[in-house]
Amino acid sequence: MDAPRAIDLTANEQSARAYEPQNLQSALEGLHQDGLLVLKNVVDVAHVDKLREAMSAETKTILNERAGLFNQGVNSNILQCPPVANGDCLFDDVYFNPYVIQIANAYLGSKPIWSFTTGNNALTGTAGMRQPVHKDITFHHPTAPFYFIANIVLSDFCEANGATEFWLGSHAHTTSADQIPCTEETKVRKQVVGIDPSCNVKSEVVEQRRKIRPPIQAGCRKGDIMIRDLRTWHAGMPNTSDQDRIMVAIGYQAPWYQNNTQRLFLPLKHANFFARHGGQPVEVRANYLADDELGQLWKNYDFTFEPSVPVDRRVMAKL
Repeated sequence: MDAPRAIDLTANEQSARAYEPQNLQSALEGLHQDGLLVLKNVVDVAHVDKLREAMSAETKTILNERAGLFNQGVNSNILQCPPVANGDCLFDDVYFNPYVIQIANAYLGSKPIWSFTTGNNALTGTAGMRQPVHKDITFHHPTAPFYFIANIVLSDFCEANGATEFWLGSHAHTTSADQIPCTEETKVRKQVVGIDPSCNVKSEVVEQRRKIRPPIQAGCRKGDIMIRDLRTWHAGMPNTSDQDRIMVAIGYQAPWYQNNTQRLFLPLKHANFFARHGGQPVEVRANYLADDELGQLWKNYDFTFEPSVPVDRRVMAKL
């Protein structure tokens, strides 16, 4: 059965907090070939449980207070900020995981940029609700690796609780031309109607890809991290279980990629933790908020990975 590559830690790698060349090569092959990778047992499960406890407690408040919050317009999935203001939930193996950052340096380029974080919650009891096949990209993107998302799973993921659907290899074999052009109803920010893409992939392209390599739902366990090339097609799936399915997302940008505006929003009171970046070779690109500004942490949901330099959209649309 088709599945993303999974990388198991050796005893030496656990001690060194870094992959040896053979496993690093395997990880890079998996990302280049599939656009998805699973790192096994790289986060302390006690840290995972602490994050889940904090985020689960917040879910009901979010549903009561935030309008129009559903991800991709489907009432089964919400974006939810990780508990970055809670000092008891700040862990290096979550926010500065050495294995993830080692792969980011190899896949994206030396000293990648952490510029994005959010959480994703597939709500319990949402049988029959799924997202359309899409990319988290609403612009004409590069066809080389330029950004990836590391998802820290806060429970075991399986089909029953809405493990994400992934279209392996789609990152390397399709372009933004395969996405549905944006309309007045779907455009975001400064998109040009009919020229820039919406997130969703054209149905005929999806069906063509299905004949080549149909989608899978990638299972994984607490303590694992999934890495997804931003270009990889995916879709949120129904959660038929009796518990929410939550994951934390950490986004890394290639240092050569010209997005100079995307920023994290983090609490000033914990700036020292983030500035130390776990001693890892990564740049943290963030705006820090004082205690009376923490209501603005919602801005972590409002993200764009688009280049901040001007581009000729009409030319890019033809590439």
